[in-house]
Amino acid sequence: MINVGIIGSGFIVPIFIEATKLVKGYRYAGIASPVEEQLKALKEKYNIGYYSTDNDVVLSDPKIDVIYVAVPNGLHYEIAKKALENNKNVIVEKPFTASYEEAKELIDLAKKKKKIIFDAVTLLHLPNYAKIKSLLPELGDIKMVDINFSQYSSRYDKFKNGIILPAFDYKQAGGALMDLGIYNINFVLGLFGMPKKSEYFPNILKKVDTSGVLVLGYGKFKVSCIAAKDCKAPLSVCIQGDKGYIKSDDASSVINTFRHVRNDGSEKTYALNKYPDCVHYHEYLNFRNIFNKRDLKKAQELNAFTLKTMKVRDEALKSGKISFK
Repeated sequence: MINVGIIGSGFIVPIFIEATKLVKGYRYAGIASPVEEQLKALKEKYNIGYYSTDNDVVLSDPKIDVIYVAVPNGLHYEIAKKALENNKNVIVEKPFTASYEEAKELIDLAKKKKKIIFDAVTLLHLPNYAKIKSLLPELGDIKMVDINFSQYSSRYDKFKNGIILPAFDYKQAGGALMDLGIYNINFVLGLFGMPKKSEYFPNILKKVDTSGVLVLGYGKFKVSCIAAKDCKAPLSVCIQGDKGYIKSDDASSVINTFRHVRNDGSEKTYALNKYPDCVHYHEYLNFRNIFNKRDLKKAQELNAFTLKTMKVRDEALKSGKISFK
């Protein structure tokens, strides 16, 4: 049984708990955040051992094996570092950290402590995504990749009216690229590796990118990644080759179904994810296996992918002249 301590009490916490309940093998020992009302509700609903408004109570609890970090982006590094210093294994919600340097420091510290630090990248663990990767040779030479992850944020109206929540706070590493854009980067890098060039064209409002287009160059083909929190459009992922294409009408983070269409018109639809209504299932099944086997080698392989993602993202932020200061 994995004894989990949760830091944070926002909307992602119930999603994490529901997924790990489905996987089984997780126990929720404690939870901490500054918002006591949310803590009380979560403790009661999910039978969490205790709650505290002091993060250090959970971080230093000797009964806890793993800390789940579910705080605003700008706090990921601080909380994850404290967890590692307290000899905990760590699960960090995306976007892992606000910079490549912070990510590298945490990963190096985890390696030194012989602990697992796990980037909560759902996509990499999905059977559908693995199938897409295996089908790439059948597309022939890749020519174009187009991704649109546009989702009108429930916080955007408040943002326009001057109420700045963490998702749109540049001081908390908010913005479209740090949120939805991370999924797009993960999707592309997991299939094609590091690009030769990355350039971000953001729409900036109040010093934060509310939407933007990331263009990744791979020499013979280009990738266009739209991430938008200020407008809405149909979700889509399309990989085009000279022998056919792969198309999904899901977000790049999910890919519950996709079609492989050949130039001769034949096609096949795939829906391999075990629980379409709980896409995090495979992610936390894999974490449970890594933890139970103390598979540091596998954890470090995933860490290497995280660093690639952070590097591309930081290059994109720099090209878009986006700063969190």
